[in-house]
Amino acid sequence: MFVSGALFGDGAAGVLLRNTKDGAGAGPRILAIGEWCWRETEHIMGWDIKDDGFGIVLSAELPSLMRKALAPALQDFLDRNGFRLSDFNGFLFHPGGRKLIETMEEVLGLERKQLEHSWEVLRHFGNMSSATALFVLDRALNAGASGRYLLAAFGPGFSAYFVAADL
Repeated sequence: MFVSGALFGDGAAGVLLRNTKDGAGAGPRILAIGEWCWRETEHIMGWDIKDDGFGIVLSAELPSLMRKALAPALQDFLDRNGFRLSDFNGFLFHPGGRKLIETMEEVLGLERKQLEHSWEVLRHFGNMSSATALFVLDRALNAGASGRYLLAAFGPGFSAYFVAADL
């Protein structure tokens, strides 16, 4: 519990969504959402419930899993929603750590500049668990990012969550 609190307990974020009929003045617009959970990956990332609380599960196997399984999961999301990777102006991915971002770049054929907001949040704040994804979005919005972006976050299980949005 102390390790997970020290690693991930130093950030908080929230988001307010609203539905407008005409979309005028609504800010970023969600175009599509999707998720993917890999079977039998609880040993890679998650929580172990113990008598004294939650214990963190983090495996060194995570980059290997992402190298093998991220591209097919993302391609499934893109195909189901009629997108191609080249349709996006940028990528706002949860920066789980240096190895994970480098793996995402390698697997998806992205350049460091395309994940600049993720790298900067990792550099300034580290990995704050799920709050980190919103820090990346906030940084992009404050930097004036506009157009179509692909957002991705990763979580226990091991799972991936995708959002295509117009910023």
